[in-house]
This record gives sequence, C-alpha cells and structure tokens, in this order.
Amino acid sequence: MAIGVGLTLGLTALWLFLFTGSLGGLGRMLGPATLYMLPALALQAAVALPMRRWMASVRPPVDWIIFAGVQLTAAGATAAVASFLMLVTGIAKSWNGLVQANRVVIVSMVLITCAIELYSSTRRRLEQRNRQLEQRVETESRALQLHQEDFERAREIQQALMPTTLPQIDGCELAAGCQPARMVGGDYFDAIRLGDARAAIAIGDVAGKGMAAALLMSNLQAIVRAFAPALSPDELCAKANQLIAGNVAPGKYITFFYAVIDTAIMHLDYCNAGHNPPILRRRDGTLESLREGGPVLGVIPAAAYAAGSVELGSGDCLVLYTDGISEAFNAADEEFGEEGLIQALDQPAGLAEESRQRIMAAVTEFSSGNFHDDATMMIVAVH
Repeated sequence: MAIGVGLTLGLTALWLFLFTGSLGGLGRMLGPATLYMLPALALQAAVALPMRRWMASVRPPVDWIIFAGVQLTAAGATAAVASFLMLVTGIAKSWNGLVQANRVVIVSMVLITCAIELYSSTRRRLEQRNRQLEQRVETESRALQLHQEDFERAREIQQALMPTTLPQIDGCELAAGCQPARMVGGDYFDAIRLGDARAAIAIGDVAGKGMAAALLMSNLQAIVRAFAPALSPDELCAKANQLIAGNVAPGKYITFFYAVIDTAIMHLDYCNAGHNPPILRRRDGTLESLREGGPVLGVIPAAAYAAGSVELGSGDCLVLYTDGISEAFNAADEEFGEEGLIQALDQPAGLAEESRQRIMAAVTEFSSGNFHDDATMMIVAVH
C-alpha cells in the first residue's frame, strides 16, 4: 500500500506539472490529494482480501476482468467520496470543477492497482516456482544420496564376498580379481580348498546392479559354501537353481560356472549354468570352451544340469571371466569379445597372476579404462 501512496503522490505532482508548467501549487494540492487518498486506501484495504480469493478461484483472463472491474468501481467510489468531502469542506466550489480531477484519479488508480497486482502476482508465481524447484532439487538430492549409499553398501557386500586371497593346491596356481565399474554390478568369484589336491572354483554374474544384485550374490555364495564339499558341480547347480528360483524377484537371474579341480588325477569336473564359457588353453595352443551344463539360475526351478569334464595337463591355462571382460568396448563401439580374450591369452602359460594381469592390461588398453560393467576374471594355471 505504501507503493500505491507514493505512486499517487508522484502522479499528482506529475499531473500538476503537466497542466501548470510548475510545481508551485503542490502545497495547495496536498489537501485534495489527501481527501482522494484516504477513501482510496480504505477501499483497497476492504476489497483486497476478498478480491484475491475471487481471483484465485478463477482462471485467466477472467481473474483480471474481475480485478479491473473491482478496481474501476473502487476508483469511482473513491472519486465520489473525495468530491463530496471537498465540497463539504469548501475546497471545491462545484461538481463541474472536479470532473477533470476525478477522471485523472480514476484512471490513475486503475493503472496503479493493476500495475501493483501484476508485479505482485508475477513475484508470487516466481517465488512459488522457486520453492517448487528448491523442493524438487532437495528431493532429488536426497534420492541421489540414498542411491549412493545403496551402491556403497552393495559395493561393500560385493567386496566382502570375494576372497582377498585364494587357496592354493598342489599342482596348480589360482589367481583372480575384479575391475570395478562406476556402478555396482553383481559379479562373484570364489575358490574353496577341498583337500591338498582338490579345490572348487566358481564365478557368476547376477543380472542387475545395486543392493538387490549384491544380496542375491550373497545368497549364491552361501549356497556354494554350504554344498561345495558334498555335491558334484551339476548337483550343486541344480540345488542352487532350485533355491534361488524360489526366492528371486521376477526378471532376476544368475549366470554361473562351477568346477572342481583334482590335480592328483589331473581332472576337472564342471557345470556351466548359462555363463560365458571359460576358455581352456592347452600347452600346445589349442583351445577348448567349457559349455556343458544348463540354463541360468533362478528361471526354471526344475531345470536339469549336465555334468562336464576335461582332462588337464601340465602347462594348461583355464580362464574364467564375466561379460564385463568380453563386452568391454572401445571408442569405436567395438567389443573386446572372446576373440580379444583369446588373442591376449595366446602366449606361453606362466604364473596365473601374470596371465591375469596381461589379459586385464589388454582389456584396459582396448577400452581406455572405461568399464561399463564389473570385469571379473579367474585364472587356473596347471603346473
């Protein structure tokens, strides 16, 4: 309202200057200006709240038609009241002498109140929009923080489930590692010592990312650790599939490879449950893919799994990997693929860790270090 008073006084002075050429009569105008201002302020105070409610209940441009109509009525009433007061007090001699002044007051009041309302409504809309944006940003920030915390907890679970050191058995050497991607995946590897010359090895990849994948991976590890000493690879895969299928959410599954190495008889029994076939590189350079098994875990509860087996020889090298290795891509959107893995493996077998580092270096160079999924690998080098 203070803005309206100031604008009214300013317009009064401007009107006086335009019609008289000076502000010399400003003092004489203060009395009439005050008589116009008092009813104007009183009427604006009376109609402001009801009018705002009316405007809020209708859509544009009806709200502005209502506002302009109310302001025009208030301006007319202001002019009438002020004219009556000036005639009573003797400031004005006749109604005819107030016609020009009343016109200026009515037009000025309508223009001023419309300008003030336009400014106020625009400011309210902007403030409301800013509050909405702030709330949205705050909500999204909280959601992002929760996602980051979820990924951190999943990463901790994932890292805790993977052994920091692998058991070694007579006649072969094991090495494994995981190159994390920017997001948490569901990769898993494990090795369990079953005797001086026997060990169980496993690698898997849970579909999806985040906490759900990490928890499902923890279930798989618990199953492997519980049944590895008692079940053959095909039996363990069937058991794991049965247990996981009864608890897994729709759309979730696990690719899995499990094998038992016995270096006393140089033999490997295995079962592949829909996982990337491990590559066995013989000492003479020939390659074999270990594909025997069945479907992925968690989809078909009563699925059957076949047992596979291979004979091992000195100098053989077995490579187990997840699709973060084979599906790593370069700037030209080309995949590293099984061919790239074979090429990196096509060297004389050495220590298991040396072979693993050599292959990972090749994948890292090919993809420029941009892994879109966790890249996990296990190497079994037979002496």
